Amino acid sequence: MEETTAIRWFRRIQRIPFHNALIVFGLKLAAPYSANIRPRILKAEPCSMEIAMKKRRAVTNHMRTVHAVAMANLVELTASACVQMSIPRSARWIPSGLNIRYLKKARSDLRAVCRFDPPDWQTKQDIEIPVDVFDTEGDKVVAATLLMRIGPKL
Repeated sequence: MEETTAIRWFRRIQRIPFHNALIVFGLKLAAPYSANIRPRILKAEPCSMEIAMKKRRAVTNHMRTVHAVAMANLVELTASACVQMSIPRSARWIPSGLNIRYLKKARSDLRAVCRFDPPDWQTKQDIEIPVDVFDTEGDKVVAATLLMRIGPKL
């Protein structure tokens, strides 16, 4: 798989001190709501992405656990970033659906993991992008699948 523009950009910015703050700032400009969870990219490779978020008051609910919408936001961001890091310039993508199961209360910081096999980017189709979210104990708290509509640029 050829190196994408997003991967080249990410590798360059990683060399800069406080690169995660720059990434979050860029995310605030591009997708303001996604920056609310203050994501931290742990791993970014074609078809593989890991993003972490801290449990803090702004993302908790009345039970002092991480709010379901914050976790859904983490899932969508992880899947979208993973596809963006993987897709060639000749193709495009947009989320078309989300199936999410909350397996247990999220009482700690979280780590979302996304891995998928590269599809035929030039065929218009909906592909399933799996994302699992784990707590600090390694327990899976969320299992999700984001449907991503991909296809060639017109």
